[in-house]
This record gives sequence, structure tokens and C-alpha cells, in this order.
Amino acid sequence: MQDINYVINNYTKDNIWLFNSAGLFTGNVKYLFIYISNYRPDIFACYISGDQKNVDYIKSLGFNACHFKSKEGAQLLNAAGVYVNEHCKEIYPKELLNTKILNLYHGVGLKQIEKKADREYLYQRIAKKHITYNEQFSNNMCFLVTSPFMEKHFKEQLDLTDDQIIRGGYPRCIYQSLYEPVVTYNHDIISQAGLPKDTKLALYAPTFREKNPKNFLYLAIKDINILSKTLEKNNLCLIIKLHPEISNDFYFKTLQKQVSQYRNIIFWDNKNDIYEIFNKIDLAIIDYSSIYYDLVSAGVKNFIRYIFDFDDEKHIMLYDYQSHTSGKMCQSFGELINAIDEYQTYSDNNLEKIKELFWSYDDENTFENIINQTNQFKIGNKGVLPTFYSFDVFDTLIGRKCLIPKGIFYKVMELIKASDEGFPEIFHTDYVNIRMQAEANCRELLIKTIGHYEISYRDIFSRIQSVYNLNDSQITKLMDWEVQAEYENVIPIDEMVKKAEQLVKENETVVLISDMYLPKEVISNMLAHVSPLLNKLPLYLSSEYGVQKASQQLYLRVYKDHSPWRFKEWIHYGDNATSDGTKAKELGIKPQIHKIPKINAYETALINKIRNYNSYLLTGLLSRMRFNSINEKDYFCYAHVSGYMVPYVAWCIRDAIDRGIETLYFVSRDGHFLKEIADAYISLKKLNIKTKYFYGSRRAWRVPAMIESIDDEFFSNFGNLVGVDNYDKLISSLSISHNLFQKLFPETGLNKSSKISPAELVALREFFSKSTKYHDYLIEKAKEERKIVIDYIKQEINPDEKYAFVEYWARGYTQTCLRKLIDNAFDKPSECVFYYYRSILPSIDNDIRINYSTNNISLIPVEAIFANCPHGTVTGYKRELKKIVPVIARARFDAELYWSLGKYLKNFVNEFYSLPFTSDVSTIERHFSSFAFEWYRDHQDDPVLVNSMAHLLYSEASLGALREFAPAITSESLALLKQGKPVGAFTRSIKMSLARSTPSIKKEYQEYLKNPKALSAKPSNAKQKVLPTNTSKVKIKEPAKINQHLAAQTSDSRKIRLLNKLERNPEMFFSDSNKKIVRLAGKTAFNPILKPVLGNVIIKLSKKIIH
Repeated sequence: MQDINYVINNYTKDNIWLFNSAGLFTGNVKYLFIYISNYRPDIFACYISGDQKNVDYIKSLGFNACHFKSKEGAQLLNAAGVYVNEHCKEIYPKELLNTKILNLYHGVGLKQIEKKADREYLYQRIAKKHITYNEQFSNNMCFLVTSPFMEKHFKEQLDLTDDQIIRGGYPRCIYQSLYEPVVTYNHDIISQAGLPKDTKLALYAPTFREKNPKNFLYLAIKDINILSKTLEKNNLCLIIKLHPEISNDFYFKTLQKQVSQYRNIIFWDNKNDIYEIFNKIDLAIIDYSSIYYDLVSAGVKNFIRYIFDFDDEKHIMLYDYQSHTSGKMCQSFGELINAIDEYQTYSDNNLEKIKELFWSYDDENTFENIINQTNQFKIGNKGVLPTFYSFDVFDTLIGRKCLIPKGIFYKVMELIKASDEGFPEIFHTDYVNIRMQAEANCRELLIKTIGHYEISYRDIFSRIQSVYNLNDSQITKLMDWEVQAEYENVIPIDEMVKKAEQLVKENETVVLISDMYLPKEVISNMLAHVSPLLNKLPLYLSSEYGVQKASQQLYLRVYKDHSPWRFKEWIHYGDNATSDGTKAKELGIKPQIHKIPKINAYETALINKIRNYNSYLLTGLLSRMRFNSINEKDYFCYAHVSGYMVPYVAWCIRDAIDRGIETLYFVSRDGHFLKEIADAYISLKKLNIKTKYFYGSRRAWRVPAMIESIDDEFFSNFGNLVGVDNYDKLISSLSISHNLFQKLFPETGLNKSSKISPAELVALREFFSKSTKYHDYLIEKAKEERKIVIDYIKQEINPDEKYAFVEYWARGYTQTCLRKLIDNAFDKPSECVFYYYRSILPSIDNDIRINYSTNNISLIPVEAIFANCPHGTVTGYKRELKKIVPVIARARFDAELYWSLGKYLKNFVNEFYSLPFTSDVSTIERHFSSFAFEWYRDHQDDPVLVNSMAHLLYSEASLGALREFAPAITSESLALLKQGKPVGAFTRSIKMSLARSTPSIKKEYQEYLKNPKALSAKPSNAKQKVLPTNTSKVKIKEPAKINQHLAAQTSDSRKIRLLNKLERNPEMFFSDSNKKIVRLAGKTAFNPILKPVLGNVIIKLSKKIIH
């Protein structure tokens, strides 16, 4: 082996030639390599192989050789100007992109080959290499042809141009007669076999058989003993050489082991190059192999045509076999035996004509002609080639509103229920499964009988008809309904449609390929709905051709029809990782797999809860939005918050219109997003109703509503003093200044530094409720504050029209306050209509409370969302530029979530109410709303919920401190939990908080839950806090009650908290519980039917248990 660096530095690129054949050191490549190595020192010739044994063997013959993966191989691949082989290879090293490829090919003949071949056993491999390497075959490859006839043949078969043609003979056929013969094994075959020297040599070298490739020889040689005797009688020694692809023939291998029994039959070992002894062959038994023409070129005169299986093989012939071959024709083994007996007497005048037809370019200068023409060949004669494009159809160009086929089947089932066609009863409840099972049955039948082929639409319904004994009318209905449902569900996948349309407009070649059972007419109509332009493209449908992309056969059908070898590459767009991805890639196609919407756990649960066509429409909407959304918060707003709010608001509007209401007032802050939803719904539906944002709050209205007396509600567990735990909050809740408080109530002993415990608050609440001084002060204060409130009401509300207010969730007392203020403003009593998702209080007198739901599930999540506004709670009103405006402070909020809510709630309204629901929309609305809250209740650790709302700032009480809705649990808060502090003191959702906590905290909390007593801190011996001594100055009539409350607080502060919650909001008490049995008790207590009987009993029992 010459030094590679020397070669690279001293030989031009065009004079560095690499040689490779398909395995063994044989063929045209071998003989041109040897010629150049021996006679052209100006060209560096090196044989390169992936088989180290082959490399070592060639080196042992004295020639240059290297391995592809060796250092020398890598250097030479980059340096070579010519790469010589005799196939259109299936793999070309990437380093050869700018290297000439000299294809000497491996045989002339009559068969359709390469790009025009349709032989099934090779078709996929042939297609792959021409799809993969077409650019190199088109621009880098020059091709050896042996005659004008063969030149025309190969141009047609390989799409070659004149520039690519190299004219000459086959080196393997003529080298041995022109130059010193190559001898790599003992050529004295006769002597080796121990036969007489005058024995003649015969050759039988049949080609590959697609049919019966593993036992071909047994079919060809019916009786080896008769053959042996006939050969011996005619003084012949027969070499049987099988095609490499069938050399493992069982019969052949068996006979090889019995070689001693048949001295005049040699079972050839393909590692020995048969071409080295072509000049010794006297008789050749041929079939359809191109070796016949090589033997003619080498000078063999006697031939027998043994074509016993011609009917099986004639389909591969491009030209007439009989007129393009020579020799005695035999179609049976018996005829072969007779022909051997007569071979020396048979003459065929066709031989010279055939030699001229196939070898007229052959002469003694063949080797030099090949070299010179190769040097003259220029890379890039076809220039830049176009690209071939194909697109999948379903989930690539078109999608379904219901996302998956199962939704379509639900639609059909609903039509079955409504029809009078007399379908079996089970079709009313289980048609979806029946339809899917029938399709699976049909596919199973094909797979287990004829393989992976496509079923037809009719096959599916024929199966249903035969199993369930349906009549033709019923089957026609089912088929028509499904097709119609498919039409109704078609939506474009915009990005891919635009891409395909743009390619078509740029005059690129585009075809459509789809594995689909639906008929072509149906798919075509769907495409026409999405894009008339794309509907004009060639459509390859598995249901029409009976084959699929998944088996690659549908791609091969496109390959056959559209000649993608005329292109630089084939790019396929699709969504299926296997049929559009792996299977396409295996054929050399470049797949572009795009993701498609897939149903997540939330959407799956929604389907499983509702189980109808409408649920699939809704799920498809949510899934597509999630797929296209920028971030998680967008999806949270669209898929979760919309469930909390949109169905309720839409119901409010419809109900209000039915009641003749002209204006809906949305009360701040809860009404902020509710009004945006309402405006979107009204605009979409073109409804005749007005909306207005109404600033107010319990804080702004309660005191002004005290017209003649203080309501009992003011001092109740739900009243103004809720959440008071220090002096500042106390005077704020009492609406009194510090100086006036100290002047009027010095007996309390409270000052700016005072902290107020729950027990102290109970005592103070009772004290002020009975204080005449405070009553007189508050009534006067209310009168003063009422003036501006009344002016705001008159400014905003038109008393001459029918109106209502929209709230979300409340007891309903704030409504009573507003009603009293409105009555006062317009000097007349009037109905005050409020809409609620759910209120605790029923309608009382003129306080009309219209509720959306009886579901007592916790509505807590909406509170934190409502609070995520730029402005805080309205604390009062002021005059500004002759107008009354609310007094509100700017609030801390999540701006990203606020923006998402503003955009995606409205988007949901427009898209949800554009879906073709099959039943009254109010049903799917209620299902969706209930589901959204149930999901929150059961999956508070859902990352979407955690990441979107756990961090939101929230205050349960009007005077409560702002805190995160569900902060992460810290070691400090966990320690307090172990000491008995309630979970509610830290978080509104322990699951959310744990989801945000560290793994060690989670683990410690779980261990605490398993054994709370063992891990809890021991009770402290420190004295519990009691009221400051100066509170004894408080002059109230029943001090014993204070002491009673203090004792209760000292012994168990948790009891008071639970009792307060149970009395203040019993529904929330039950629904918020972490214990399933408590939530179940709540459902029973507030069930509309059971409530009158069991409601109070369960509440009283709960109080008793707490005590």
C-alpha cells in the first residue's frame, strides 16, 4: 500500500480512483482495477471495502486496498476523483458528494431494472436508493453501456442523459483474453475433479427466483443421478453456480456434502470468480440471467436455454426472450437431458446477431476508452433538481372538531337514539364500541390472512350487518350518518394547508397520501371544504389501493407513478411517527413529523364524565388550544377558568333576556371578568341587552345601608368584624377614627398596639352590638356616607328600566344592603334582582336571588382569580370632575395571568359557542362547569392549577391580610402544623402547597399524616394568653360569657375556628374538608330533597362532634 500522504500530494484528484464491488473481489470492478493497477501508473488505484478479510485478500494479491473506516480510507474518500462500482449502490459515503461515480454495472440483458424494476422482493430496496441518492445518480454518475441497444435500454431504465454515457465492453468479459490472465485459484477444474483431460466444461448459472428462492434447485434438477450419468456419457463436467441471493438453497447445500458421488458435477463456491475461467467453458445452460450475454462476449458458442418456469418469470422480461437469446429451448428436465445429449450437433445462427446487438461497443481498446471517457465526464450535468413533496391528509391538512374518530361514532349513536329505524337496543348505548370493534375485526382478518393491507369503509359495515343482522336500510343510514358527521367536523390545519398551497403555487410537485378507510370521494369532499387548490392534487388513499403507508406499499405506488427519482429529494409531511416517519425514512424519504393535539388527563376525565358527542367537541377545542398556546396560564384560563365562569354568565344573560331585563350590572371586583365574558357572548349572539360595570363592595355599602338601625348581620359571624385581629382593623371595621374611639370607648383599654384574639373579638362584638353610643354614632355615620353612595347609584342606574345585578358567590347580605340603598335613592321599594352561581340565602321579600346551581361544591378557586385585578376592593366613593367615582387602591396582581384571562375567556366564548352541539347548549355548559370545579376539588396538585393560581394573592375576609393562595410549606409552618395549628391558617389548598414544597417537606408531612400524635410537639407548659387586665374596664352586663369564651379559647382554639366556620358558611365547612366522609355529609345536608329533613340534624351533630 502506497503512502497515502504521498498519493494525495502527487496525484491529481481525477487520478485517484477508488474501487468497490458488492462484496467479493469480482466483476467489472475487479478487472478494471487490475488493469489500471498493472498498466496505468499515472492513476492511483485502491480497492476500498467494508470487509477487512476482503481488504487483506486483495493486499495479498499485491494491490492497494483499505477499509472504509480506516484512516487511509477516510483520507482517500475525501481525495478521490473517481469512485468505481458496478451497482447503483444502496449506500454511498457522504464524502463522495463531489466525486465522479463510474458505474460499470453488473450485467446487460432483457429485464426491467433499477428505476423501472417492479420486482417485489427488490422493489423497496431499489426505491430507497433512488430516492436517497438520486441527486448523485443524476449529477455524479457516468454509466458504462455496451451497444446502442443497451444504451437505449439503460437510458430508459435509469433516466440517463447522453452526458452520462460511457461506451465500451465489460472488463470482466474480455480482460482474460487481452491481457495476462488473472489467476486467484486453480483453473484446472478438470484435473482437480479427477476427470479425463478431454472432458469438456459446462456451466449452469441460473438467476435469482422470486418464487421458491429456497428450493429452486430441486425444482430445476429433478434427478441428479440422471443428470450425472448424462454428463458422463457426453464427456462433460458441469459447474452449478447459484446466484448469491439463493446460494443457501437447501438442496444445493445437501449436494455439496455429497460431492464425491458426482465427480462430473461441481457445486461452485462463489468466493472463486467464475469469470476467470470463462475461456474454458464449452457449453452453457442458461435461463434469464445476464451471464448469458457475458458468455457470448467471452466467446462461448454452445448454449441450452433451460426455462422450465418461464410462465413464473416472464413478467420480468422487457424484451422478447426467444429472439434475444440462443441455444436449444428446453421447458422440462427431460428436454434438458436430451439437449445435453445433442448439444454438439445443435447450431444457432442467432449468436453473432446477438453479439452485435449487445456488444458492438466492445473492442480491444475498451479499458482505455472507459478511462478517457470517465476523465471527460463533468459532474452536475442535470443541475439543481427539484424536490418532490407529499402530505398526509388526516391530522396534517385536515382535522376533526371532535379531535378523534371516537367522537364521530358518538354523534352517530345520538342519531341512532333519535331515529325510528328500529336499531337493536344495544346500539342506543354501546354503538361506539360496536363500531370500533367491527373495524378491529376487519383489520385482524386481513393481517391474519393476506397481510398488512387496508380495509374499506364498506368492510366495516358489512361486519356490523352480519353480526347484528341489520337490514340494508339501517346500514346505509349508519354509513351516511358517519360520513355526514365527518363533513361537519372538518377543520383545516392552517399551518400545513398554507405550506402545501404555497408549494403548489410555486409549481412544486405535490401529492397527497393517506391511510384511511373512508372512500376517496369523501376525502376529496373534505379537502374541497378546506382547500379547493389542494383538492386538485393527486390523492393516494389506502382504501382505494388496498395498501398502506404503514406497509410502505402506498409510498411505492406513488414512487411508481410519479418517478420521484427525477427529484433531488422526497419530503413527506405527516403526523404519525411510524407510518409517516419510520416507514418513510426506511425508503429514503425525508419525513417532517409535526405534533398533533393529544388529549391530556383533564380532557380525558371530561370525556369520561360526560360521554357524548358534545364532550368530544369540547375536548377537541381544549386540546387544540393547549397545543397552540404559548404557556400554561393561557390553557388554565381557557380550559379551567372558562368552566368556572362562562356557562354561568351565558345562563345569566339568557335568563335575563327571558325575564325582560334590559341592563345587567356586574358588581366589582368579581364582575370584572364576568362582564368581559358577557360582552363577548352578547356580541357573538347579537343579543339585545346592555351591560355595565358597577363599583361597590360590602365594605362600601354596609354602613351606608344602616338607615334607621344597625342590622344584626353587622355583628354576626359574617359581619363587619370578620378577620379583625388588631386595633387598626377593629376601628376600620367599626368605621370610626382612633381619636373618636378613644373618646367614646376608653373602657375597652385598647390602643394602637393592641392585638385581638378570637376570644377577645367575640367579647368585643357582643359589647358593641349592645352599645347605645356606638349605635347612635354608626347611624349618624351611615347617614353621612349614604349621600355619596346614593348619588353614585342615581348616576349609574336608570330606575325606569328593568335591571339586575350579577355577582358570583355570596351569602346575599351585601345584596340586601344595596337594595336598601336603591330604595332610598329612588324613594320607593323595588325588587333587587341578583344573579349568583350559588348564594347561601334564598330570596327574601324584594331581595330576589336567582341561582345557577344547587351544587354545594367549593367555589373557592374563583375568589383568588377574581382578586387578580389591577384594582382592589372599593372602600368608598368620591367626587371627581362632577362625577362620582369609586375609591380604590391599586392591587398587586399577576399581570401575565390577568392578560391571559382577558384574552382567552373571550376566545373561549367565541369558539365554544361556535361548535355544532347536538343538544341544548345549557346541558354541556352545566356538565362542563360542574366538571371544572370537581377537577379542582380532586386534583389540586395538577401542575396547571398549581403554576397558575397557587401564587395569587388573596384575602378571605374583608380585613384579612393578603397572602398567597397556596404558599409552599416551610419547615416553620410544618412545625406549627404539628403543634396543632390548622392547615387553613397557612393555605387554601394543602395539595397545592405541597406541590410547591421541597421533597423533604413533602416526605415529612406525609409521615406526619400517618402518625400525627407521634410527630406532634408536646403540649407547652406556658400559660395561655388571656385578656389584658385593663379589659376588665369594659362595662358589659354578662361577664360570665366572656370567661366562657376565654376558657374555650384556652383549652382548644381550634374548636372556635371550626364552629365559627360552620356557622358562618356551613356549605364551605363541609366542601372544604380534607376528609371525604365530611364532604359526603355536606352533600347530604345540602341536597335539595334531603336538606329539609337531614340538613339541620347533620349541622347540629357536627357542632356536637366539634365540642
